[in-house]
Amino acid sequence: MSRTGQAAREAVPPEAVLTPAAVASRLGVAVATLRSWDRRHGLGPSSREPGRHRRYTVGDLRRLERVVHLVRQGVPVASAAASVSAGAAPPIARPGQVPDRVASRRRRSLRGAAEKLDPDAFRRIVVGFLDRHGTVDTWQKLLVPFLQELGERCAEPGGPVEVEHLATDGIIAALHAVPPGGTGSASVLLACAPDEQHSLPLEVLRHALAERGRGAISLGARVPPRSLLTTVTVRKPAATVVWAHTPELARQVPADELTGTRLFVAGPGWDGLALPDGTRHLRNLAEAVEALA
Repeated sequence: MSRTGQAAREAVPPEAVLTPAAVASRLGVAVATLRSWDRRHGLGPSSREPGRHRRYTVGDLRRLERVVHLVRQGVPVASAAASVSAGAAPPIARPGQVPDRVASRRRRSLRGAAEKLDPDAFRRIVVGFLDRHGTVDTWQKLLVPFLQELGERCAEPGGPVEVEHLATDGIIAALHAVPPGGTGSASVLLACAPDEQHSLPLEVLRHALAERGRGAISLGARVPPRSLLTTVTVRKPAATVVWAHTPELARQVPADELTGTRLFVAGPGWDGLALPDGTRHLRNLAEAVEALA
């Protein structure tokens, strides 16, 4: 069990009844995460009284501690919740365990929802995959192939740009709808190259890190060099990740000046470029999570 879980076990008397805010604080998750887990997976208080605020027993807290522990080991929330409720110990989920036929079938459904410009259906499909398989497999097996195909179509004259916008918004909405297991302090800094507009990969990375209990702060798209350098100086993150999808964008990053942090770069824009000593190029989401979490 984590130190947080041990402290909670030692500090909470067996007869205690806890508020959602107190439980969230002890677990290191947001109250919104507790509400989502209650609604989606039945992980709420074991007893409820009409007209009164929700209250958690110590037994409820212990059960949630086990869920958080599993999620931070890489188990999707749905699997962790089902296993804890059944009293079973699930195998630890690792990227690549989703059968290709399952991913292919869901990609077809995703494509259909996008082409119909149905944001609710699109979001539901992504949310369901996130729940069952976690962020890494959702990104690498469902979303990346879908987005690559969509990008090729949008590059053609008269391509469906509106579908691309709907897809991006739907993915972000799905990430917000499936809160991860919780995060620690924000020890990882995520930023895009100065003129890089595509921040979605960093949003996905932040969500994947949160599943593993690693907090991150994202500066988003188009981060000016001075802003990046100032943030690193002030926050002193243990690790910094800079995303760029073309070499022209990557060359604008003041990589040689980013001292006092472990520098990682991500995105195809860094392929073939000389990197400062000690800098690592993260090639995919699974590699990034393992390196940073």
